[in-house]
Amino acid sequence: MYLSRFAFVALLASAPVFAFAQSDGVPAGVSLPSTGTVFAMGGGGKGTGLQQLHPSEIVSNSHAASNFARSMVYSGPRASVELAGLNAAVHLSNGNDAFFVRLGGDDPELLRGRVTLIRLTQTTNRRVVSTFSQNIFGGQRARKYNVVAVTKTDVPESSWLKLTPETPLEPGEYGIVFLPKDTAFIPDTVYDFDVAIDGAKPER
Repeated sequence: MYLSRFAFVALLASAPVFAFAQSDGVPAGVSLPSTGTVFAMGGGGKGTGLQQLHPSEIVSNSHAASNFARSMVYSGPRASVELAGLNAAVHLSNGNDAFFVRLGGDDPELLRGRVTLIRLTQTTNRRVVSTFSQNIFGGQRARKYNVVAVTKTDVPESSWLKLTPETPLEPGEYGIVFLPKDTAFIPDTVYDFDVAIDGAKPER
């Protein structure tokens, strides 16, 4: 079925996929699947293929001991949300990889604004996603992420959004999140991955 100058839909009996020409930001011959939410293009040393990123659930760290000490000097509490383990399960070998995110639901434009690429910080046995702070009276709340600048491009005739880092990603831990605008809220999952140039996985 002809849809536009650049896009067509190929119907398969098992699982429909969308295939786009190079001018739409997807290399010729590469198909965006009908299931899944976040994919890396060319990740894991697989050339121009797609590698799926899976969501990891966050865990909360209240920093109770350090906050008790902070309260003794009238300093506000801090907290963080983190991922278990020092490294992601998905390893990308190219810091130039682009990413594709499916925008589902009733308001894809709202989700488009929330899609954010962040860099994670490794601690003793976890990766920090975000830190939170407030003053001793509960005001001046701050939510801090290490945001990575990206260019967002809509893939025509589809629900897909392409993310292209503005500069190559350095080796390290990263995640793609749907970040709420309100600083009182946090994403409950992170599509995490790490970048290891030349195929050398980061130390665990």
